[in-house]
Amino acid sequence: MKQVFRYIALFFMISLPQVVLSQISDVSGQLEAIIESVLEGLEKETDAALIIEDLEGFAETPLNINTATRDQLSRLHLLDDIQIQKLLDYRTEFGPVLSIFELNTVNGLTPEVLTKMEPFIWFGPLNGKPLSVSERMKYGRHELIIRSLGTVQKPKGYQQKDDGSVPYQGNRVRYYSRYRFQSGDNISAGITAEKDPGEAFFRGSNKQGFDFYSGHLSLKISPVIENVIIGDFVVRSGQGLVLWQGFSTGKSIYSLNISKTNQGLRPYTSTDENQHFRGISTSLNLGNAQISIFYSQKNSDANRAFSDSLGNHFTSLQTSGYHRTENEIADKNSINDMNTGIVTSWRFTNMKIGTTFLYRQFNMPFIRNDQLYNRFRFRGKKNLVAGADYLFNKGKYQLFGEAAFSKSGGKAALQGAIAHLHDRIQVSALFRHLDKNYHALWAAPFSEGSLAANETGMYFGTRILPVKFVTFSAYSDFYRSKWINYTTAGPSNGRDIFAQADFRPSNRIQFYLRYKNEEKDQKFRIDEKYENHPERFQKSRFHIQYNLSDIFTLKTRLEHVLYKGLETENGWMIFQDVQMTPAVLPLSLSARVAWFSTESYNTRIYAYENDLLYTFSIPAYYSKGLRTYLNLKYKISPKADIWFKVANTWLHNAESIGSGYNEIQGNQKTEVKFQLKLKI
Repeated sequence: MKQVFRYIALFFMISLPQVVLSQISDVSGQLEAIIESVLEGLEKETDAALIIEDLEGFAETPLNINTATRDQLSRLHLLDDIQIQKLLDYRTEFGPVLSIFELNTVNGLTPEVLTKMEPFIWFGPLNGKPLSVSERMKYGRHELIIRSLGTVQKPKGYQQKDDGSVPYQGNRVRYYSRYRFQSGDNISAGITAEKDPGEAFFRGSNKQGFDFYSGHLSLKISPVIENVIIGDFVVRSGQGLVLWQGFSTGKSIYSLNISKTNQGLRPYTSTDENQHFRGISTSLNLGNAQISIFYSQKNSDANRAFSDSLGNHFTSLQTSGYHRTENEIADKNSINDMNTGIVTSWRFTNMKIGTTFLYRQFNMPFIRNDQLYNRFRFRGKKNLVAGADYLFNKGKYQLFGEAAFSKSGGKAALQGAIAHLHDRIQVSALFRHLDKNYHALWAAPFSEGSLAANETGMYFGTRILPVKFVTFSAYSDFYRSKWINYTTAGPSNGRDIFAQADFRPSNRIQFYLRYKNEEKDQKFRIDEKYENHPERFQKSRFHIQYNLSDIFTLKTRLEHVLYKGLETENGWMIFQDVQMTPAVLPLSLSARVAWFSTESYNTRIYAYENDLLYTFSIPAYYSKGLRTYLNLKYKISPKADIWFKVANTWLHNAESIGSGYNEIQGNQKTEVKFQLKLKI
């Protein structure tokens, strides 16, 4: 009977003309759309290597939807826990899925989600022949990437000063190379090397060559020993109250994606020089239980200091990764940072519970500057953080949360809920409270501030499909800090409201309208003293995409920012993108012309740019001028691809661009990037 129902439902869904999905899977287009929607709201550079690698990996080797695990499905970065559970339940009840059309019968998987999923999945057999170790080595994927980039104009840091010295030790080119061997989830080995612009290369402070080296070996030894990682790795647990490294989602167009997924141990392959562990880790599968143990011992960048009363200590952890000047080089690897911990989880029919314990020790005290906002922040050499988390799924509802405490006695708690009330109506809510003296330096929970402390907030989100081809997404977030932050003069409040309506009248045209209003207390100098005063950003956007054909795609955007602080300012930006993929050439091209006019940096506008593989850029558009870029990808052969990007910023009536040692004389800045990828 179940099989009869399944085929009737499949025939019914295929027959409905209003639910027909796109017949053409545009891998690169969907990949760019997903990455942009997740990352563009960050308004800052971040380590997003994991999400980009996951999507690029599935684009090259699609995920078998019939054998995919919960963790693998979460790495699509498109499904929440309820959707994943619905898909797993469907497979259990009806067996292997036969096509993308059948997936449309799974409750919660909308045509919009399936269109985005399609390029990254396939419908393979349920049972494949296990590969031997020699076969895994033979059929594994070898990949080598070589990348360089730099600016055409010479910034001040590379020019000789009056005393004859040059501030930056190295040239203005960034060098990057990465080799990785991967055989599914069973074997991964790689090494990454990088030199930033201005850093020495085979001389000065880097006689060994590159400024940063990273490597790892990850093995799946048996069904019990799920993996062992030696070298560099990241750990992600619970809802991020204790420990979460790498990219962490927050408020975005995906208003329901507030519960963290993709937890566990992962090899580290990015170039952030401080935000990872270095040592050994392992995960053990014991039936419904999983235990992950890790130990890390590495040197980190910090600003060291000395005083007679305090002795040797450091006042801050440096996270830029730059080692160009004498002061930056002095901070490099200046302290020893030891981390060890254990992460456990138990999975039941509808629930998963877990715990996280993390011990951290520096070789010298962390003593911050004597500022009022630092009064309750971590001080000392040792810290201990522990937390417990849970996830409950039942039907259309999901509950999740985590509670934690630190050695200081500070506490933190997070509780969230997601409900798929109807195929066309979903809602979410999340409450969080973090004490001002809660100390978790590796934490990255859902929050407004970057520091996991001194915040209480309530978030509400919704996603509604009111009519065919229309999707409405919205959220509101209200938060409060009871103590002074770096940017405030006292206790502060804030609120954030976001709404977006997406329209897809056909497969060739889609557009959206967006509105965001954020208001929060900020520190201003008023009458010779600092006071809190409301600061408001009101952002409006219209974006349209038109697919002229399978070869040409046009994107147009108009955006406005209204800023209200002590004064009122406005900012405007409009851009035109052209993307081309010729049918007769293994070439893809992306180009943009953007005009912007803002009264100051306060009304800056961020816009995601198409970039090289495994990279992204979200430059800030401010002042008055033009921003143009051309990005090319060419497939030399089935095993070789090259990328080339040139971007130019022109400012009207500007005498210079940038500040400090990065200042460029003149009103233009030109960036050039090149990348080669080889499959060996």
